[in-house]
Amino acid sequence: MISMQPKTSSGGGKSREQIIGEQCAFLESKTPKVFDLDDIVKKYPTSYDESMNTVLLQECVRYNRLLGEMAIKLPLVQKALVGEVTMSEELDAMATSIYDN
Repeated sequence: MISMQPKTSSGGGKSREQIIGEQCAFLESKTPKVFDLDDIVKKYPTSYDESMNTVLLQECVRYNRLLGEMAIKLPLVQKALVGEVTMSEELDAMATSIYDN
């Protein structure tokens, strides 16, 4: 049902692109830097006795991948909204998800 709703508003409020741009800028400003995996391995060495350390490292690797994607894609969505880069299907899906919360 959300995908069938109109993407523009008839009122005097903000446009869809303005909302997405503001949300992207907000998310970009709040996104932390990637974890230093070498530092994590030193603090929490992986061993047979400490299985939680292995889980911690695996989750940090996954989270770093997410943070890296966000660092790349959020500025691209903002540029695509103003026409500086081509809006790909992936960027459009991300923009729609940001707009829909």
